[in-house]
Amino acid sequence: MKRRDWLLASAAIAVAPLSRAQAPRLRRVAIASPGRPNPQQPNVVGQRLAELGWVEGRTIEYLRGYAHDDARRWEPMIVELLAKKPDVLVVVFTGMAQVAMKQTKDVPIVFAISSNPEKQGLVASLARPGGNVTGVSTREAELLGKRIELMREITPGIRRIAMLANPDNPQNSKGYLEDYTAEARKLGIEVKPYDAKSEEELRPAFDRMASDRMQGLLNIADTFQARAAKEIASHAARLRLTAIYTISLFVAAGGLASFGTNVQNQFRRAADYVDKILRGAKPADLPVQEPTHFELAVNLRAAREQGIKFPQSILVRADRVIE
Repeated sequence: MKRRDWLLASAAIAVAPLSRAQAPRLRRVAIASPGRPNPQQPNVVGQRLAELGWVEGRTIEYLRGYAHDDARRWEPMIVELLAKKPDVLVVVFTGMAQVAMKQTKDVPIVFAISSNPEKQGLVASLARPGGNVTGVSTREAELLGKRIELMREITPGIRRIAMLANPDNPQNSKGYLEDYTAEARKLGIEVKPYDAKSEEELRPAFDRMASDRMQGLLNIADTFQARAAKEIASHAARLRLTAIYTISLFVAAGGLASFGTNVQNQFRRAADYVDKILRGAKPADLPVQEPTHFELAVNLRAAREQGIKFPQSILVRADRVIE
C-alpha cells in the first residue's frame, strides 16, 4: 500500500467512530395505554413533546402498548414494554404505576392520572417523590363528595344513586365504590354498584337501575366507559338519571354534567416531565404536579330533554356549557 493510501485509510478509521459518536441518540419513550389502539385519538404526549423540540423518528421513538380495557393485561403489557429498554415509561392510572414499580427500579415512570399518589404508595411525598416514579395527580378523592353535592343541587331530595362499575377493572371500581359510599352515607344517600364491561352489558345494567328506581348516576375513571360514553349517556338519559360524570367527554357525548380534571391537560403536564427526564432530571427530584382547577361542564340540551332545569348557582360556576 502506498504511503498516501495508508494515510487516507488511517484517517477514515479515526474519523468514523467520532462521526458515529456525534450522531444524537434516539430516545425511547414507552406509553402504556389501558385502552385500545385508536387512530383518531391523538398522542397528546407526543404532541406536547413535539412542541418541546422532540422529533419523532429523529430524536425520539415511541413504543406503544395496549391493554384493551382489561386491567389483567396491564402486567404483561408493561413487562413487554420494559423489555425494549425505554428511557421513560408513561402510564395512565395508579394501578399501572404500581405494576410498573414491581418490574423496575431503574426506568423512570411518569403517571398521568393518580388520585392520591402518596397514599397509594407511588411516591414518598408529593414534594420529594424519592424513587423512580413521579407524575400528575388528579386529587380525585376530593371530587367524589363534590359530585354528590352537585347532584343534590340539581335534584334536591335525591336518595338512590347508581355507580357504573367495570368488573374487568376491579381495583378502580372497588376504590370508587368505597369512597362514594362513604361520602353518600354522610348525607343519608344510598350508592349501589352496577357492573358492565362491554357495550352489550350496558342495557341490562341500566335496566337493573330502572328496576331499583335509581335516581342518579356516578361513574369511574375507566377507558371502557370513556370509549362507551355516548351509549352510557344515552341510557342515563333514557332513565332520566341525574348523572354527574368524571370528565367532560361524557357531556360532549350527550351526558348531563361532569366535574373533574381536564384529561388532555393531565397528559400534557406528564409530557413536560418526560421532557425534563430525557434532558437529565431525576424523577425523585420532580414534585408531583397537582391540578389547579377543576372543570364543571353542563349540557343544557340534555337537561331539557330530561326535564331538568339547572339551578343558576350551577350555571354561573360552569366552565363549559353545551347548548
